[in-house]
Amino acid sequence: MELKAKLSLDKIQDAKNVTDLLTGDAGEKLLEDIGRDVVQCYDVDKQSRSGWEKKMSNATKLALQLTETKSYPWRNAANVKFPLLTIAALQFQSRAYPSLIKTPDLVKYRVQGKDDGQKAARAARISAHMSYQLLEQDEGWEEDQDKAFLALPILGCIFKKSYYDPVAEHNKSVLVLPKNLVVHYYAKSIEECERKTEIVELYDRQIRERELRGIFKEHEYGPTEVGEIKDEDERQGLVPPLDESDRPRIFLEQHRYLDLDGDGYKEPYVVTVDKETKKVARIVPRMGKITTEQSVEIKETQARIKSLAEGLPQLEEGQQPTQDQMIQAQRVEQTITAMDERVKELAAQKPKVLKIEAVEHYTKYPFIPSPDGGFYDLGFGALLSPINDSVNTILNQLIDAGTLQNSNTGFIGKGARIKGGKIRFEPNEWKRVNSTGGALRDSIVPLPVNQPSDVLFNLLSLLISYAERVGSVTDAMMGDNPGQNTPAYNMSAMLEQGLQVFNGIFKRVYRSQRSEFRKLYKLNAIYLDQEEYFSYQDSDSKVLQTDYTADPKDLIPAADPNAFSNKEKMMKAQAVREASMSVPGYDPVKVEQRFLESMDIPDAAEVFPLVPGKDEEGNETGEMVLKYPPQPDPSMEIEKADMQRRTLEGQSRAEKDMILAESKTMVDAATILKIKAEIQAMGESAELEQLKLIEKEQDSLRKSLVEVAKIEQANKAASNGVAGEPSNSGT
Repeated sequence: MELKAKLSLDKIQDAKNVTDLLTGDAGEKLLEDIGRDVVQCYDVDKQSRSGWEKKMSNATKLALQLTETKSYPWRNAANVKFPLLTIAALQFQSRAYPSLIKTPDLVKYRVQGKDDGQKAARAARISAHMSYQLLEQDEGWEEDQDKAFLALPILGCIFKKSYYDPVAEHNKSVLVLPKNLVVHYYAKSIEECERKTEIVELYDRQIRERELRGIFKEHEYGPTEVGEIKDEDERQGLVPPLDESDRPRIFLEQHRYLDLDGDGYKEPYVVTVDKETKKVARIVPRMGKITTEQSVEIKETQARIKSLAEGLPQLEEGQQPTQDQMIQAQRVEQTITAMDERVKELAAQKPKVLKIEAVEHYTKYPFIPSPDGGFYDLGFGALLSPINDSVNTILNQLIDAGTLQNSNTGFIGKGARIKGGKIRFEPNEWKRVNSTGGALRDSIVPLPVNQPSDVLFNLLSLLISYAERVGSVTDAMMGDNPGQNTPAYNMSAMLEQGLQVFNGIFKRVYRSQRSEFRKLYKLNAIYLDQEEYFSYQDSDSKVLQTDYTADPKDLIPAADPNAFSNKEKMMKAQAVREASMSVPGYDPVKVEQRFLESMDIPDAAEVFPLVPGKDEEGNETGEMVLKYPPQPDPSMEIEKADMQRRTLEGQSRAEKDMILAESKTMVDAATILKIKAEIQAMGESAELEQLKLIEKEQDSLRKSLVEVAKIEQANKAASNGVAGEPSNSGT
């Protein structure tokens, strides 16, 4: 079907609802064609997955333990549903939920590359804000994740829709079950499929709210028809209300491509159509990055300009260019000027679109990829349903055989003169008949019934054991003790091998959750206010819209995708903690945080509080430091005080020795002066010259003794200082 219009691409991007631009008879005719095409494409995609829908319907019945009234081999025969699928789903949900939803630090932003503290500060703001959005602002997110982890192993896949809700006026990420998101079964992926249709139920009040806000085009839809009530729906209590006001209308929200600007290239849109009347309620673009022929040439031209500018010879300060350099620079300048004019000319032209990236709203959470290449993945519902059906059949046959054996059934001959009708006996009751004992015994023949088969019982055990292997719900995985004499090492190895099935599944879930957070990151970059204040974890914080302009590839969930048991997490955290005590280079704060997280300590932030670090000027550095610095070790303090005492004693002894040396030298000098005076009085010149030499040697000796004393004092102080300070290596 040809669905084209001649609208301006700029007007389409700015429109709140593109249906407002499609006016007149031609516009109404186009809207009618679009509505019919949406419903027709939805029917085609739904038909392509009809086999999958039947399997999922049976799997859902098994998981919900729904039973039907049986008429074979007799009416109300045994119809037990063995809970293989239910147990497998609960086991997966109980492991996934606490491992991937780590509150309150749900979202973390990892910094890559060099950082001067600004990246770390921005990362802390983003982590706190996105955790607040998911856990506080979007109140239903955590509950949806809980439901998703239970539905995922049963159905094989679930979807999360991340979008800006114009009614709630904030970003949301809601659960969409696969039955409500119709995609062609052999589509490649959620991002590359040509269309996907979500089934949305809205009440009249919700429709009117959207019409008043200008989100929906106003229509008269008429009354809502009551669908056929199916037996299985009635058993589940899914009977639609008879009152029309209590019944929601079904809308088809189809993410598809249309050519509404008439350039021959289809743009991505979201088209919302009432399924019953095929009336179009809303058309909005979901356009991301637009690549045009002009933008490609502009980018290439700007790259050439930069290359030419960098190729010019660099002159040192004060150096004069040569004649050739001046000519070369002039030619390059002329070329750059011409290129700048070309860029301006291209910018003024009408853009020719080469590619438009579609904004993707849905994130697919897979369980096990389908081997046939289908879009919908495999879950325990598809893998365990055949075995579960066989187990149910054998179990019911054994129960029916036991019922026959415990009952009294047979034939009564004409010789037994007994009043017709059913005969029931109560304890200690005897009934009178008109026949003798021999005739009565010969006329009653019990129906021959075999005992419940041992072969069937053994087969039942075999099927259950293999089903438990598929679902990883063996005794050890469920916490039961497999044997009293099982060594601890063997038990740990068994659990590790048993978790290998879950490891691959958890990595896929982890990858999808990271993709969901990246979508919310991009939505914040578009719809967040310039400054937004929020309160989270008893602290008032602020985040900037510019914080979300960085590369979103560093967003990761808080959970460890390689550890899915509490014991395994504790072992890893303990190993890192022990290594940090013997090998330098570890961050002790991060090590302690991971250790507390692995033990699931409640309110760990109160037990091990951190505060933003500040530099000498009082500015935040972006790093978190200990609120209460570590207290010194008393034994180390005593040893340090003892070393200081020894140092002071050594200094005192050195000063005393120096004073004694100086005093002895002064006494010797005084003695020499006395002798010198006596010799001068006697007039002995030879002895006087000899005495002067002795005086000079004595003065030199005195200076040497003082210098030696100073050096010894310095060496003692240095040695005592080194001995008194504990070494930091290896701590």
